[in-house]
Amino acid sequence: MVSGMVNPRPIAPKTTAAPKPTAAPVAKTTSGGYSGIPAVIAKPSTTQTLNLYGTPATNTWTSTATKTQVSTSGKKDTGTVIPNPYKTTGVNEFGGVGTDVYGPIGGGGAAPVTKTVVSRTPRYDSKGKIIGWDLVYSDGTTGFEPNPAYGQEEDTQGTTNVQVLKALLLAKGLPADLVDDSVNFLQTLLKDGIDAESAISIYLNNKEFTTKGGTTVKSPFYTKYGFYNDALTEKYDASTLFNTVEGYKNVVTKYNVNTKFASTDYIQKYLKNKRSVADLDAYANTARLKALTADPASVNTLRNLGYISNEQDLTDFYMDPNVGTETMKQNVNTAAFAIEAIRRANRLTPFSAETAKQYGAQLTAQGLSEAQVSALASQGYATVAETLEPLTKYSGIYEGAAAKPAKSIQEELEQEQFKGLESERRKRLSEQYIKSLQGQSGLTAQSLSTGSISGII
Repeated sequence: MVSGMVNPRPIAPKTTAAPKPTAAPVAKTTSGGYSGIPAVIAKPSTTQTLNLYGTPATNTWTSTATKTQVSTSGKKDTGTVIPNPYKTTGVNEFGGVGTDVYGPIGGGGAAPVTKTVVSRTPRYDSKGKIIGWDLVYSDGTTGFEPNPAYGQEEDTQGTTNVQVLKALLLAKGLPADLVDDSVNFLQTLLKDGIDAESAISIYLNNKEFTTKGGTTVKSPFYTKYGFYNDALTEKYDASTLFNTVEGYKNVVTKYNVNTKFASTDYIQKYLKNKRSVADLDAYANTARLKALTADPASVNTLRNLGYISNEQDLTDFYMDPNVGTETMKQNVNTAAFAIEAIRRANRLTPFSAETAKQYGAQLTAQGLSEAQVSALASQGYATVAETLEPLTKYSGIYEGAAAKPAKSIQEELEQEQFKGLESERRKRLSEQYIKSLQGQSGLTAQSLSTGSISGII
């Protein structure tokens, strides 16, 4: 080294770089994964969305296929539909539960425990329809799978049968509104296994029906019509009952009479007394026609006979629900007879309600109508009124102490006119009268017997 010179910086010797360490080989684990790297993520289904950079998105997986139930808790399967078992929130979202079509999900840990259906037995209702299936799983647990078509099939069948029943009931003449109101009742019968014919019979003839489940339903037909039969000894069949009740109501509407005649009380009495619709119609029309004539004698006579009260009118008589058809005919004929008797009454021919009822019954038994009775009574009482006074006079002259009062002679004349019984008194008085006049100039037995004098006596 030369004195006075600065010692230069030493140069480090050149070295060779150390070799880059080689990564250790990745060891395969016994569980099927690899240590040191993330577990393999299962392939998602086509409808599942995964967010690889954060929490997985909501799992929207759906399936109609039967899934295999995984038992992780040892609890017994309830047989309900198994929802998607894969958790979508929280830690370790895909950890070790369930299987999918792509195989086991999750890494690490023990393989999942699975079970399968080993038997599927149909369960039937009382009509042989499949309610669902009883299931037995491979782990010994059981479950039940409902048949989704069961209720729908029943409803469709019931609806179809109800339409048939409705058509049959409409064909019987029942009103559409009543038939429509009866659908629920009819469906109840059908769903309880009742055939169509029996369902109609129950609907028309029974008050109510109790199902196998214990529910009681009341027949709409009974509610509107059938209950009338409850108070009757002789029941009406359903068709006759319906037509008769509706017939009564139509008469009231047709002649515009008081609505009381269509009330439940009046209809019940009409049915009890066997008043036919035709009979009620005829008498309603008679009442209308007589009311038009405004004949006070008619109303007064009915009151005298006790057939109506002071506040009632002709309609109350002719549509009286408290009497039967035959009694009504007799009452009408009695009234017709009495009206004519009152028209011709005088001091010697007083009206007798008892006599009118007697002849009314007799003439009705002979089959005479109201018009015929009226005509006969009019003619007969005209003769009685003409003959009674002179015959009473001659009885006093020729019979002396044996003479009869006018009332007795009137009864004899009535029997002659209305019963065809010749009066012995009149015959005898005629003979005596003729004899007393034979001595008079120009009079003979022939002239007396055929002339006006004999006609009076």
